[in-house]
Amino acid sequence: MTTTPPLLVRARALTGFSELVTELGGNPAALLHEAGIDLQLLARPESSLGMANFLGLLENAAAQLDAPDFGLQLTLHQDFSVLGPIALVASRAETLGSALISIARNLPYHVARTSLKVEDGPEAGQTWLRYSLPTEVGSGYRQTVEMCCLLAVKAMRMLSGAHGHDWRVIFAHPPGTTAARYQALFECAVEFQQAGHGVIFPHALLEHPINGSNPQICAEAERFVRHLIRRNPLDLACQIEELIARQLAAGGCSLADIARQLSMHERTLQRRLDDQQIRFADILDRVRQQQAREYLRQPALPLPEVASLLGYSEQRSLSRACRRWFGTTPGALRAQS
Repeated sequence: MTTTPPLLVRARALTGFSELVTELGGNPAALLHEAGIDLQLLARPESSLGMANFLGLLENAAAQLDAPDFGLQLTLHQDFSVLGPIALVASRAETLGSALISIARNLPYHVARTSLKVEDGPEAGQTWLRYSLPTEVGSGYRQTVEMCCLLAVKAMRMLSGAHGHDWRVIFAHPPGTTAARYQALFECAVEFQQAGHGVIFPHALLEHPINGSNPQICAEAERFVRHLIRRNPLDLACQIEELIARQLAAGGCSLADIARQLSMHERTLQRRLDDQQIRFADILDRVRQQQAREYLRQPALPLPEVASLLGYSEQRSLSRACRRWFGTTPGALRAQS
């Protein structure tokens, strides 16, 4: 009997959770235990936890701590460890539209089957950045939806430099706190019981050029890389693996790209790798293999999309790689899962 693989979330989605719960007078360890989540996962941001556990944790925390805006408050505690990868992806994008598409394509690595789509808005001249959780989890997870939409607004403001006061944030659910609270946090109109979730903004903003030297984007990216280096101070290969993993779907994970992010000259990075008898191509191949295993366990991801998420321009490249890694085709490997 075939079982559906579990939906997973990266532990970095809980950045700031312990601090916020403590501020609100709660016990982070107790809440995590109730949700079936190991406290130690918070120290390993690339670890995975069950999506159902994550969704339930936020809803339970909001109820127990009498904090109806818990998800929004958690977003205020999210730092560069969440926005950093977005900055790295965006720094290579030419426009806000291409940056949003790259971010959306990276989402399956961080939150399985969560959907972020750029669609036509409800009125002419508008675009809707539509956010939705996987259909399998059902509805009623207001905390997570509001948290992710606020993160999207923060990211869009960082990338475009726009104030966004003429944007609209929409939710399918009713409000959980006062209108004034939503207005203060989103700094734009917020509407409820609409046809879906997301951000509606002028279509022209998609063509807004991304300035890769924007001080805010550079600062977010640099802080993220510094944080990564502090976590792995003596492990250059691990630093490179993390940088590649965050940006693979956006393409362009070359030695030169990674060297620039590590504030090194390309030749310097190559020399350090040579000294450790490490090949950059081997690191890239290892990351692709690890991610291929994860993506192929998600039946909702079409194989062409899996190839794209791994940075391949065509599905044939994925097929050749799978035969080399696993001795079988992507479809056969997926059928075995």
